Parts: sequence; C-alpha cells; structure tokens
Amino acid sequence: MQSPSRKKFLLWLTTFALIMACVPSVATPVLVAPLDPNAINTFIVQTSEAASTQTAAVMPVFTSTSTFTVTPPSSFTPESTFTAVGVIIFPTSTPFEEKQYYRVKHDTQLAMHNFKSRTADPKWPVENWGLQTPEVFRMSVGLDMGIGTHRTKMIGVWETFIDKLNNYNEKKLFYLKANDTALFDHNGFPQMESLTMGGNIITLDETRDGWGRVHTMDYGNPGSLEGLNYTTQPDLIHKFVVVGWKRSSKATYWTNPPPGDLYWPLVSSRAVWMPLEFLEAFPELPMTVTADVTIEIRTEPSKDSTLTERKIAKGGIASIIEYYPSASDVWGRLSSGGWIPLLAHQKGLPKYPTSWEMETNPPIPPYNNP
Repeated sequence: MQSPSRKKFLLWLTTFALIMACVPSVATPVLVAPLDPNAINTFIVQTSEAASTQTAAVMPVFTSTSTFTVTPPSSFTPESTFTAVGVIIFPTSTPFEEKQYYRVKHDTQLAMHNFKSRTADPKWPVENWGLQTPEVFRMSVGLDMGIGTHRTKMIGVWETFIDKLNNYNEKKLFYLKANDTALFDHNGFPQMESLTMGGNIITLDETRDGWGRVHTMDYGNPGSLEGLNYTTQPDLIHKFVVVGWKRSSKATYWTNPPPGDLYWPLVSSRAVWMPLEFLEAFPELPMTVTADVTIEIRTEPSKDSTLTERKIAKGGIASIIEYYPSASDVWGRLSSGGWIPLLAHQKGLPKYPTSWEMETNPPIPPYNNP
C-alpha cells in the first residue's frame, strides 16, 4: 500500500505531463532587449533623416556655385559667387535716410521760355535789364501762381547766417541784398522773396494736384546752423544762378553774378509751393549703373575721403542705394559699401562717370572746384 505522500507526487507528475503535451514547441527563443529610454527620440531623428533624404531626391539640381555664409537669423547675410543677370538688393544692417531730390529746371527745358534763355524773348526789355538776369523761379503760397508769393524777414539769426554763407564779403552782400537783384527785389532787405533759381536742389513735404510743397528750413526754430552750407546740404542752401543769351550764336548760357559765388538759405516763414512741371526728380533708387570709366571707391562721399581697396572697372556694374548731393556734385552709396561720384565737375564742366545722368545740370560749381 502506497503512502499518501507518494500518491500526491504521482498525481502532480501526471498533471504536469498532460500540460506540457498541450504547449506548442518553439524552435528559437525570443530575446527581449532591455528598454532604451532614448528609443522614441532616436526613432524621430531617423524618420526625419529619412524624410530629408526623400525630399532631396525629388528636388531639382542647381548648377550655380552659390555660397552662403550662415549667421544667426538676426544678421543673416547671404553672399553669392555666381554672376546674376539682375542685381538683388538685400536689406543692410546700416539704415539710411531715403530722400527724393529734385532739381529746378532751366529755361532751356521749359516751353514757357521757348526752350531758351528768358532774355531771348522779343518782349524782354533788353535796354533796361540787359541780356543777363537771375534765373528765378518763384514759389507760391498756394496751388496757383496767381495767389502770389511770400516775403520772409531776414533778421536776427537769419541775417547773421546769410552774411556767414557769403564769408561776410561786403561786395557780395551789397549785391545780394540790393533792391533790384532778385532776392530782395522791390521791397529791399530784409524782406526776402520766396524763390529759387535754376539747377538748385529741393525736396518736397507733400505733392498735390501737380504741385509740391517745398521743404524749407524752420524759420521759427532754426536750431544749430553750424556746418550748414552749400557743400554739406545744397537742398537747403541755394546758389545764385544767372542766365544769359548770346545774340551772335543764339545760344543760352549760365554764369555767376559779377561778385562771384553767392548763397542764401532756403527758408520761408510760411508754406510755399512749386509746380511739379518745373522740377526734375532724381532717378529712383535702388538702381543699377554701368561705369563709363574706371572709378575708385571712397569711404565717404567726398573727393578728399580715404580710398578703399576696390574699384569699378570700365563697363562694370554697381547698385546705388543712396544719394548724397554735395555742392554741385552728386555721390552715390553702393549696396556693397563705399561711395562713388555720379556727377562730378572737371574744370567747371559737369561729368557723369556712369550711366546715371539727369537732363537738368546743377549751378556752376564753386570757384575753388578744380
């Protein structure tokens, strides 16, 4: 007779054998790797790389050798080594004030003067006024020349300033302030007429119905006038211009008044206007110009400033993004940095070293201009 313990063992063994017979066989055991905490991130990176590879496979292939210098987004500056057909102007980190400049047209550009000196008009009183006269263009207090002009009292700081602009030269000031020489015509000093003369530069504060409201100096609050002259800001300091007529050759010419170079501030104690038909706008910027001669690039808009190590060869192109008028000359700032002359004078004659040009020439340059 078997003991109870042996009977229990045999029962357990039989049960185990039956269970194992029901379990399917496994040829190769499955090994489960330990969990990688970075597995999800690794999957995302791999998916991204795969997507990039697929995108690159369907992108067109470019043959240009464009090179980009990548810097932080706030100062991203693309540079290209290929020669493009056009010029692309990228935003620069150096801000500049963009002004629209205009030149006052000359008699030879206006039908009202039959495209020649006003003194050539048969009705011109040659016996009394001669064949030379100031090339005056008056400014109106409204949008109609019939409304009339305005007179500004040149007293106090303004009298001192006009004297300084003309180097306190008694001969020049006697001519400039005379009762019959344009600026103080009829009423005499200090009542200055609101006018300008051909070739001078102005800017406009507003345009309306074919008229422009002229930007003038603030009569009531002039601020510091130190360093302000025809060289530094010819849109606010104007130069005297005399137009003449040669009967023998039937030609218009321009000259200085007898005392020489004369200047006055463009100031008015009230708003004044000019017809837009009397003005020629500077070409709009930015613009591409072609060099007619080899041009040296300077660090500042001045013929006395330091030269850079760069030049624009004859036939080369450059992009102009800013103007700087100085006396009777005009400088242009390059998109690549530096300045070049757009209008310069040689022996008193205007020269355009690039394809940039205007129909309206400036006043005769100051006497000391080489």
